[in-house]
Amino acid sequence: MKRVVACCCAVLVAAVSGCALLPAQEDEAPRYASASVLYDKAFDAYQKAQYAKARELWHVYIGTYPQSLVLKAALYYLAHCHQMLGEDKEAVALYDRIITTYGDEDFWGQQAMLRRKQIKEER
Repeated sequence: MKRVVACCCAVLVAAVSGCALLPAQEDEAPRYASASVLYDKAFDAYQKAQYAKARELWHVYIGTYPQSLVLKAALYYLAHCHQMLGEDKEAVALYDRIITTYGDEDFWGQQAMLRRKQIKEER
């Protein structure tokens, strides 16, 4: 039985018009005991500078738990993974989304502003 996993880009990045749907076999989809287990796995990969792995785990986390209390942190880490992988367009779009959603007075909004500025200065 196939299920369709929607790429969280469509939900997270308003600037992106549409995102491909990724078909996945049910038995191929990773299973996690809870939101905190998945968050910890993503954060562990992030801390180990395994940005491609972390990016995929953050996508799964955000797509699975869009109402999470730590969503803005997950968005930030996802954006930073994109940045570290040289995917500046995606990173800037996510940083902009964080700033728009949470404001520039919020800790994560301030961090997003700093990272966005860093990307623009490096260009």
